[in-house]
Amino acid sequence: MIEATRSPLDPEVARRAAALSYRARSAVEGLLSGMHRSPHRGPSVVFVEHRDYRPGDEPRLLDWRAFARTDRHVVKRFEQETQLRAWLLLDRSASMAWGGFDADARADESTRKDAHGATLLAAFAYLLLRQGDAAGGGGFDVALHDDLLPPGSRPAHFEQLLARLARPAAEDARTDLAQSLRAGVERAGRRGVVAIASDLLDRRAEVFAPLAQLVARGHEVIVFHVLHRDELELPLRGAARFVGLEGEAPLEADLDVVREDYLREVRAFVDEARQSCAAAGARYLLAPTDVPVERTLAELVGRRRRR
Repeated sequence: MIEATRSPLDPEVARRAAALSYRARSAVEGLLSGMHRSPHRGPSVVFVEHRDYRPGDEPRLLDWRAFARTDRHVVKRFEQETQLRAWLLLDRSASMAWGGFDADARADESTRKDAHGATLLAAFAYLLLRQGDAAGGGGFDVALHDDLLPPGSRPAHFEQLLARLARPAAEDARTDLAQSLRAGVERAGRRGVVAIASDLLDRRAEVFAPLAQLVARGHEVIVFHVLHRDELELPLRGAARFVGLEGEAPLEADLDVVREDYLREVRAFVDEARQSCAAAGARYLLAPTDVPVERTLAELVGRRRRR
């Protein structure tokens, strides 16, 4: 765990990173999985199948035992076990700093969407690093942040990644998912994993196009849709005045009147995000802030194993 007294970081960021480290390591307990295998063929100890010998094949790959049994020249094909490279991107726009309607609950910053998204990504990074893979990343709002950390696999690298993820959302920072993800396409490089934690409060049609580009380049793309339970259920009653966190005009409404329409719109929003991710070839997981991180990770790991 990061010790704030030994860190050159801002003390507040160091404190957040230490708490994030604890939550991430706790969530990963019991969820470690095995090695990832690359779709590329190459020299390795993991045997896949035989195929008929073709001129130009290396003679050392001939399986003489199979020849003795079948009188056919066949070569062994292997599957290369390789280090996975993961880019983990956290939405740090102002809407992610919201922690619900309850003022007492908001005093616990771990209820905020940015904190929950950071914990998800940090736990996923810890899972990857424990099995020998590499992870990096950082934040975005209208663009990828300049302090994005390239993937690495050393313990000190994990601490640097935590520091990036622990930085709070910027006040009044708006969201431009499309621009940020387009930049992510250029940074991601060779095939690996790109995981995004965001509330996806950017409903423009072009938002999900970069996800399809990442998938087309061979990446596995994972979208954690981070929403607060209060956003999903609107527990308040009576008249209320809502103030936008990213520059939107205030809105006054009688919640008893608009509740049914609001809940219908929220369901449509979640369904639209799920379908758009599926159409792009990305994997979508709804990650409400009150659902334990380990449960979301278990769902993710289960899907990866089935795949």
